[in-house]
Amino acid sequence: MTGSPPLTDADAFVRQHATWLVRLAYLLSGSREDALDLAQETCERLWRSWPVVSAADDPQAYVATIMANLQRSRWRRRRPHEVTYDAALHVDPGSGVGIEDVDALRRGLDRLTDRQRKAIVLRYWVDLDDATIGEALDCRPATVRSLLARGIARLRDDLADPDEGPTA
Repeated sequence: MTGSPPLTDADAFVRQHATWLVRLAYLLSGSREDALDLAQETCERLWRSWPVVSAADDPQAYVATIMANLQRSRWRRRRPHEVTYDAALHVDPGSGVGIEDVDALRRGLDRLTDRQRKAIVLRYWVDLDDATIGEALDCRPATVRSLLARGIARLRDDLADPDEGPTA
């Protein structure tokens, strides 16, 4: 995230990070339609508060927090539906990762609680720290560490034997 050249305006930020914004929205929301709506709403907030975003130490982390907060608000307004991750977990043919691996990871993510999945996405996809994830999820950093530890343990269990159902 860091190391990007300084941006002069919100439009440049959105152009530079459009794919990242949509993929993050997809990982947080779980559907293509919701992801596009969430990314658009995040961009609207980003444009309205560009002076604050551009002044942040890490504008990308700031925008990820905006998006996570918007998704949390959406979650409170309605119940989620089935979550799929196929497009966000695109397999690069040269990566050595097979479609079976991606499918197993997708199924593992489906079995996590919403908060565990969000914490894992914000840590490993967006590279946010515990405090920032805690702000985004409205919890303490210690809770974030617990969500991450339990979510990763569950993923490990599921990936160790993907044919079995969710672990207790």
